[in-house]
Amino acid sequence: MAIAIANNTPRVNYTVAQGASQTTFAVPFDFFDDDEVKIYVDGTLKTITTHYSISGGNGTTGTITMGSAVVGATGGSSVAVVRDVPIERTSDFSAGAAISRPALNEQLDVLTALASDLNDRVGRTLQLNDYEPAATLELPALAARKGRVIGFNASNGNLEAGPLIADVETLAQVTADIATLGDIEDGTDATDAIQTVAGIASNVTTVAGNSSNVTTVAGISSNVTTVAGIAGNVTTVAGISSDVTAVAGNSTNINLVGSNISNVNALGPLASDISTVSGISANVTTVAGIASDVSVVSDNALALSIALG
Repeated sequence: MAIAIANNTPRVNYTVAQGASQTTFAVPFDFFDDDEVKIYVDGTLKTITTHYSISGGNGTTGTITMGSAVVGATGGSSVAVVRDVPIERTSDFSAGAAISRPALNEQLDVLTALASDLNDRVGRTLQLNDYEPAATLELPALAARKGRVIGFNASNGNLEAGPLIADVETLAQVTADIATLGDIEDGTDATDAIQTVAGIASNVTTVAGNSSNVTTVAGISSNVTTVAGIAGNVTTVAGISSDVTAVAGNSTNINLVGSNISNVNALGPLASDISTVSGISANVTTVAGIASDVSVVSDNALALSIALG
């Protein structure tokens, strides 16, 4: 028995389509004992006799028969069949004793299979290209690499612990925002907004310090829009701020007039008479001081008028 190089790849992968079922799987590589063949279904290692049986072997290919058919899950199921020859001697040649050719041949076959298995595993590991200088690909210490992305040193290419996974995930959530900023910076958006903001950094800091006020204004945005629509009037009022202050100081009287607005409206048609009386306010004051005498004269004038009548 000899292992042929053509069928010495110690691994084969199958895919069971979604909803389909499959019970048997070919083992296309030579193996010796049944327990050297491992089968994984969707990444889960199955147990011989419990989950499957195997035929063939003893230096030839074979067939795996599942106890229960593999049913393809959503998107399909993966089945991997792998050879794992244990590192051990299967024979011992005593000094001076005759060598059994079949035993020697079997031992060489096992060594060939073992070398093939190890080569398969090495080929699935992180390794340097043959043409590159030496570099350290040893993992950082557990405490240094926990929760971090693995990276490579920019100078020597050595493997090292990179940024925190949490930070990378946070950046992944704002990739659209990062792309937007990139467009602004490189001119794709035909604007230099970032440079403009950088030039008013102190103002931005000031606004940040008044964030609560900004929030308050945001809550009355409709009012702000209304005021913006009468900006000319606002400018006019600003020009008479001293008068506005004076009026504010007479708010009590203004409120009093406001509560008697009907009387004010009634006096409106008498404005010219009121102006006349205002011009003789001193006489009005004098007459007010002799109001009782005026009343006596008025009464006597009435009596005289009756007597003469």
